[in-house]
Amino acid sequence: MNFNQGLELTQSQSLVMTTQLKQSLAILNMSKLELDEEIKRECEENPLIDAEKTTEIDWEAYIKNIEKSNLYDKNEVSYNRDNEVSFENMVKYSSSLYEDLHFHISLYKLSKKEMEVCDYIIDSLDEDGYLRVNEEEIISELNIDKELFESCLLNIQQLEPNGVGARNISECLIIQIRNLGIDNEILEKIILNDLELIGNNKYRDISKKYKISLQQCVDMMEIVKSLNPKPGISVSKESSMYIHPDVIVEKLDGEFIVYRNTNDNYQLNINNFYKEILKNASSDNSAKSFIKEKLNSATMLIKSIESRNSTIMKIAKEIVKSQREFFENGVRYIKPMRMKDIADRLGFHESTISRGVNGKYMLTTFGIFEFRYFFSSAIESNKDEGTSSLSIKKMIQDKIKAENKKKPLSDDKIASMLKEEGINIARRTIAKYREELKIPSSSKRKQY
Repeated sequence: MNFNQGLELTQSQSLVMTTQLKQSLAILNMSKLELDEEIKRECEENPLIDAEKTTEIDWEAYIKNIEKSNLYDKNEVSYNRDNEVSFENMVKYSSSLYEDLHFHISLYKLSKKEMEVCDYIIDSLDEDGYLRVNEEEIISELNIDKELFESCLLNIQQLEPNGVGARNISECLIIQIRNLGIDNEILEKIILNDLELIGNNKYRDISKKYKISLQQCVDMMEIVKSLNPKPGISVSKESSMYIHPDVIVEKLDGEFIVYRNTNDNYQLNINNFYKEILKNASSDNSAKSFIKEKLNSATMLIKSIESRNSTIMKIAKEIVKSQREFFENGVRYIKPMRMKDIADRLGFHESTISRGVNGKYMLTTFGIFEFRYFFSSAIESNKDEGTSSLSIKKMIQDKIKAENKKKPLSDDKIASMLKEEGINIARRTIAKYREELKIPSSSKRKQY
């Protein structure tokens, strides 16, 4: 056995993640609310940081900043009163029951008259989500027939929150169990006729009346107890989530422009008092050391936020460029797109794109969408780029909405209809998407 001593030179590659890189990646991954909390925490620990929230837009300063920025886009400074954005309404967005329902019904393929009736019904709901207005008054007011009213109300009753649009509590609970795919005639009869017995836990009386076992009765009552008698409350002002869009997309002169939403953001600066201490030669060395440490921390935070803003803007612009048909025509026209596609075009790692879309929102003419919404897989079709799975889901939803309720479409039939339109999709995939849309099978949708 030989033991030799000597020097050997080798080359190897290793990734060294600096503290600043770690912080930059962490901040990129944060949502707007999480970033605000991080800034507040840093301000409490670091006296060098001055943080001030911007609540109004100083357009002169805004334009000057854009001209100095490496994100400059000539379209971003094209501003006039006709194109003015109402930041009061658009930025501090609070979802309400009525806004949610108006938005979701707008995705349905309805005629202008049907949409008008649906919007009127939605505005007539109370805060609990019930239609307590006399339906004959609505029919008379809108000069429509009862059949159109019932058809529009049925569309609303299929929206979320489950049970919305009911005229009484029994109907509310029955809507919920049907939307959940539960087909139980006895349970529906109990809900229609014996809510008082349910409320008083008279299980033996119920089981005797409907000739069912006590265990069957208990199982049914467990289902009833899991339902929400006031569906509208779940989207009340107290529980609504404030979504602050990171970017806004507008169409000006036939082109879509993307700009960062700077309203209600923190403006970070370094406190001048501490700068003077560093300049002063007679200042205490330990004080200078402390200030330098905090200055480095503040500078890193500001640079990380600037990097975050830059990355988000680049991703947003690529999304708009890739999904132009969506921004022109709506959800049905969304294209399949992968994060890897955006990463390759921007020269980023795919994980950077993943962090850049996490919890980030975009305000469009069709509403607010999370960046992740625009990424979906492709289904084989006659189109060169394939068809987005989101687009397929919308097609399935539209076909089921238009079906004959007495002869509902099977998954096989829907697959055949899509094949005729040039989209090759298996029956099991139709079933999977239908379940994700919370649409029951054809046998459970059948109306007699």
